[in-house]
Amino acid sequence: MEELKYEELLPNFQELQNGEKTDGITFASFQKRAQNAVQELVYTSRPNPIMLLNTAGCNQEKCVKDLLLACEHPDRQLNDIIYAENLNNELAPTWLHILSGTAEEFNKQIIELLNKINHKVNAEEDFLQIMKKQPGNKKLETYLSDLSIFMAKGGEFTYPVLMNLMVCHDEGKAPVIYARDLTWKKLFGGVNYLTENGTTYSHHHLLEAGLLRKADGGFLIIPAEELIHNPILWFKLKSSLDSGLLDWENPAEMATNVVPFFNPEPTPINVKVIIVGSYFEIAELHSIDPLCAKSFYLRTDISTFFSVKEHGKDYLSFIKSLSAYNGFLPVNDEAALRLLKFSCREAESQKDFVLDETTLTNVICEASGLAGRKGLREISKEIIEETLEHRNFRSNQSEESSSDFVKDKQMLLQTAGEVIGQINGLSVISTYAEDFEYGEPTRITATIHSGGDGDISDIEHKADLAGQIHTKAMMIINGYLTNTFGREEAIPVSANLVFEQSYSEIDGDSASLTGLCAILSALSHKPIRQNLSLTGSLDQLGNVQPVGGLNEKIEGFYRVCKIQGISGIQGVIIPDSNRQSLVLKDEVVEAVRNGTFHIYPVKTVDEAIELLTGVKAGLIEGRRQADGEQKDICGNSAENETATEEPDTLYNIIREYLDSLGENETKVRKRSFLARIFGR
Repeated sequence: MEELKYEELLPNFQELQNGEKTDGITFASFQKRAQNAVQELVYTSRPNPIMLLNTAGCNQEKCVKDLLLACEHPDRQLNDIIYAENLNNELAPTWLHILSGTAEEFNKQIIELLNKINHKVNAEEDFLQIMKKQPGNKKLETYLSDLSIFMAKGGEFTYPVLMNLMVCHDEGKAPVIYARDLTWKKLFGGVNYLTENGTTYSHHHLLEAGLLRKADGGFLIIPAEELIHNPILWFKLKSSLDSGLLDWENPAEMATNVVPFFNPEPTPINVKVIIVGSYFEIAELHSIDPLCAKSFYLRTDISTFFSVKEHGKDYLSFIKSLSAYNGFLPVNDEAALRLLKFSCREAESQKDFVLDETTLTNVICEASGLAGRKGLREISKEIIEETLEHRNFRSNQSEESSSDFVKDKQMLLQTAGEVIGQINGLSVISTYAEDFEYGEPTRITATIHSGGDGDISDIEHKADLAGQIHTKAMMIINGYLTNTFGREEAIPVSANLVFEQSYSEIDGDSASLTGLCAILSALSHKPIRQNLSLTGSLDQLGNVQPVGGLNEKIEGFYRVCKIQGISGIQGVIIPDSNRQSLVLKDEVVEAVRNGTFHIYPVKTVDEAIELLTGVKAGLIEGRRQADGEQKDICGNSAENETATEEPDTLYNIIREYLDSLGENETKVRKRSFLARIFGR
């Protein structure tokens, strides 16, 4: 079987090292779906729309603001919000709108208007000047007309300053507000109170706007976790956006009646809300309010996987922009390429990378500090390497403990010799909420006993140490064995399969190939090479399917081989479809380059068992011929040099063994009841 060359173990960035790179690339620059959704949100005429944005691994506030900044915005006139004394009811202050950018001039004009009215001077010209600057504002026009009549009749104000400019926007600039640490008053505003001589009172100058009013005419970004922690905020927000009015009620104050009958006029709101959060947070919001989906006008996701070929140069530019934005030392080209390799490994792909802004910011921050302490003016590849080593060292205590178990022979693993029915599997251990993963080989053994219907006794499942996917994998192994050896009659043996020294729950189907090979070894009585370890999912037809965590699995077996001594013939067997998943550490790549460690890709279980036992798998009569020229799932024709069985193949050995058991069982059945009793 042809093994992989060292050049195939890492992504190729040759094309990225030449050519110009674009400046000003941000995380939002990669988000085509989100750009489309945000642009629609900007243009829509729907009143108070809500957009749901699934974010992952990014600075949510900066990402959304960058998305909004990159959009085309239509010309719009914003309004400032004023609360003024109600001339007919001092306990119900009323709202007024004025055009944004006119607040200072409006204030001067109002003062002049009030002075003239107060001194019985004709103020009609001032009134017309105000309305000229506030065209079409019927409510303001009516209020000022009533104000003139009110003062002419000698009316007096409850509070000396008539108007409270509550919300003031920059002219032509829609507000973009990111909400955090939300409370009812912070989001929806509220009424403040004063106590004097034992009397509690309030007025329009004691009204607090809240973020929803401050975002009027613009955008309010709300993390989903804020609404999850305080669900009442979500239901009030939904209700207010639906009605287009925001009142001044506060559930915490309704029972106390601080100032009876004080009820400011509800404010009309015109705001576009963007709720950001992870899949889990969005799912939690749905569990709180099963009908919340009806309130969302738009929904889209932040993308994190991107093609190296299409976006590799943008990634390198993004790294440099990220460093500059956060005030870190500049990242040179080699260091940026090393980070790209890191992101490809996170994606488990040579062709794609994961864009995790949060993690990359942390890595560059640490690297910048390390470079600064060494007196360097930029971040080099060597600094990135050292930083990643430090990050790994701080998290790998479990991995070191695992190595100690192997050294002290507390974990029994073999990387040399041959054993019947014993095989080295590959697994991945996750720690720190999956922030750190490492590979750990697992010894799997299989034993055979006559009797039964060819079933597999999975010890992990019987001991309640197996998940549902693992149980499914065992059923697939059973299906393959039945399809291969038991088409005409039941297989007259059963198997026990055990993950040795495994004391916690296991799950996944990546050990199905491993378990099957162990059973085939036990059935054929052919030993398995312990210098090899393997991983792979399996279908019932014997095709090997891709698995996850491949890099960690390979490095985990290499780690054990180093502990027990590199022999030069050790290696791993992996699914051929996982070739593009390989982004291995330099030490393993160098070992492959020197020929001291080997990686073998396989497409079928036949190829794997031949590598493990050194015995040709062969064909079972009727297994493939019955279906004609069978092809694997990749479209490759199955190897079928001859339509007849070879007498010394592994499958033929198993077939003869099963046939002999079947013949013995038939003979026993034919013996009479009395003959069996007396042994005649």
